[in-house]
Amino acid sequence: MTQIFEGIRVVDLTQGMAGGLVTMILADYGADVIRLEPPGGDPMWDHPAYLLWQRGKQSVGLDWESDEGRLQARQLLQGADIFIESLRPGEAATLGIGYEDVRADNPALIYHSLSAFGQEGPLSGLRAYDGIVNARSGRMRDQIGWQKHRPTFRAINDISYHSAMFTLQALCAALRVRSITGRGQKLEGTLLSGATAPNNNWRLFEGQEIPPDLYPGELSKEDVARGILTADRHESDPETANPSQICLQTKDGRWIMHSHIQQDLFDAWIDAIGFSWIRDDPRYKTAPQIPDHADRVALNRLIFEKFREKTALEWREIYRQNPDCAGEIMQTTQEALQHEQFRLNGHVIAIDDPRVGPTEQLGAFAKMSETPAQISRPAPLPGQHTEEVLAQLPMPTPVIVPSGSNPAQPLEGVTILECAGWLAAPFAGALLADLGATVIKVEPLHGDPYRRMPTNENMIRAFQGKHNIGLNLKSEEGLELFYELVKRADIVMHNYRPGVPERLKIDYESLKAVKPDLVYVYAGSYGSVGPDRFRAAFNPTMGAFSGNSVFQSGLGNTPKGDQSPDPIAGSGVATGMMLGLAARLLTGKGQYIETSMMVSNVYCNSDDAFSYEGKPERQVPGKDQLGLEATYRLYETAEGWIFLAARFDSEFDTLCRAVERPELLEDLRFASWAKRLEHRETLAALLEPVFMTRNADDWESFLTAADVGCVRADRASHVRFLHSDPHPKAIGFMVQTQSPEFLKQAPEGRYWRHAPVVKFSETPCEAGKGFEGPGTHTSEVLKGLGRGEAAIKRMAADKVIKVAETA
Repeated sequence: MTQIFEGIRVVDLTQGMAGGLVTMILADYGADVIRLEPPGGDPMWDHPAYLLWQRGKQSVGLDWESDEGRLQARQLLQGADIFIESLRPGEAATLGIGYEDVRADNPALIYHSLSAFGQEGPLSGLRAYDGIVNARSGRMRDQIGWQKHRPTFRAINDISYHSAMFTLQALCAALRVRSITGRGQKLEGTLLSGATAPNNNWRLFEGQEIPPDLYPGELSKEDVARGILTADRHESDPETANPSQICLQTKDGRWIMHSHIQQDLFDAWIDAIGFSWIRDDPRYKTAPQIPDHADRVALNRLIFEKFREKTALEWREIYRQNPDCAGEIMQTTQEALQHEQFRLNGHVIAIDDPRVGPTEQLGAFAKMSETPAQISRPAPLPGQHTEEVLAQLPMPTPVIVPSGSNPAQPLEGVTILECAGWLAAPFAGALLADLGATVIKVEPLHGDPYRRMPTNENMIRAFQGKHNIGLNLKSEEGLELFYELVKRADIVMHNYRPGVPERLKIDYESLKAVKPDLVYVYAGSYGSVGPDRFRAAFNPTMGAFSGNSVFQSGLGNTPKGDQSPDPIAGSGVATGMMLGLAARLLTGKGQYIETSMMVSNVYCNSDDAFSYEGKPERQVPGKDQLGLEATYRLYETAEGWIFLAARFDSEFDTLCRAVERPELLEDLRFASWAKRLEHRETLAALLEPVFMTRNADDWESFLTAADVGCVRADRASHVRFLHSDPHPKAIGFMVQTQSPEFLKQAPEGRYWRHAPVVKFSETPCEAGKGFEGPGTHTSEVLKGLGRGEAAIKRMAADKVIKVAETA
């Protein structure tokens, strides 16, 4: 079968997870990816995950110090469609392959620079580690954990994952622009953009003071239970847990994480576990919202006791019989790979690797009916294809025949119908709205249930920038209106559970008959096949499934719920939509596409999403939740905390000389990255007193000047970083917008939101699209279909549509 990127040549000069994931997915879907080994080599080849992240690519080693090597790099870029690099700002230009250098040779080249904090600004020179970004931006200060009054290491790889997804979306959009204009352009992305995904506080109203910087553990249990700081809620503690989000230990010692934030789902769960009687008890009948603290704790204790009656698998079978029960067993990523639901959906593939033998690896990112991924080639050996590829130089320069005029924005002219609720799938629509797509959010007449949380920043982030219409799809006239919209749409995306689209007559086959080249995306939870396909899923339950929660919680600790899986899934849905749009652009085919919360979250854990005989165990945070290894962790100083990132041999050498401990370089226990991992506790014990000799600000200044990855980790909360630190201001990371929904909070409803996550040199995104209420655009959209005022009023009266009330 045809593949999406067949005939597209990609040159990859990146290091680490983010760039590796981008080009791996491009290769999975047919791109010819030529990986250039970076100057000095890539020490990440020592990481087992490179067997996954580098699969399907060719590897070329160049002599970057010679004129010939740099000429060869230029010639490779002359024949490329896409170049993605993660060099330090300015390094590409030094090597003679900066954008201005190569654009003259290849005007059709799409050139993507992926840096830590951007090409400019006070923090642009910091090293590109997730840990550095998380610590410097305040996310480790805000991270919940078992330790109080200090930062907690952020283990989950969501910074790199989101940055990879945003990059893929931008590259697909740039290919679309190129097909119209015939020209490439420069794109700029950052690891910092990975922090823009919902699950971080970010919003600030005009005139509002930044809230005090409190650690999650600095509130009383009673305040936490009332929801003042939801992130601090210990779901496994009956004193602080809310019955709707509770983590329960079973008879066999496993933990099950639950999330029933809709009343109907909570009621279904209560019935399934045999607690229907609470509706007749005046103490508990308002559950899950129980105003009296003692009563809530008493009910929690009863539920805890109940769950010790059955094993985790016995409870899972009950949930499969009652699919409105949203609960998942806390497990590792390795266990997720073996889960029957994951395997039945085809998410595990077999590849023979020349270094380690037979492997099982995480499969394709999205299921695609017409242009499926074809994955068969293992990761190359470094430099394996050097002679073969260089023999093809010079390569012909791509020539793209323009098909239209210049679009103002990357997705100008693209229309998306979003039939999705809550956070995950709607976040995808918001991302593509920022790229210029017209996203029509189709809501039931009572509105998306997420709107019942009007102060929830995640909801605001996911709903911004859309045309909101209220439409009764269960009515004949409402369905006819929807079909008219489908005829004008490029993409339809929904997150209904299996069977619902067929009942509503908006399944793929029905809509394909209306629009044959439609890109149709099912943003599922567990996929469309298997025993869990009908089950509900929410943020923390998929964090339990994928390994997020166990990984983040620390070795030997009771697992905590994780609140990042919804945005992780949402970024994946947006990537699925863009893969579909690229496939239609390059092959002319519409198709059915399926993404899932399940596979997106395991992709976020792709550093452990593979197996082979003798595979090293995943490095996980210790019980203290300080980090993964002695040179990638938090350290206390004479005043404050720093995060150190000096994993590789050259970085460790620089660190030891800077702190005047050269004897560590002679110690055979620390002679390599692998050795330092083996003896990480010993090395950490030697470094701890070193860092107690200065305060955190001094260490950041001193080691940054020595080019060692080191930042203060407790300077400010994330929201204070966004709105008061000089760096976000310097790069325009936050922009002002306004919303009529917030007139009570600020003059004209003005507030600050994230700017679009990728910069385009020729087709810049529109910054600052705001949040609006349900039904705000119903009349406007229907008038576009030729309906007049009288017809709109009649349909509103007949409950076919919902029109927003005017002030």
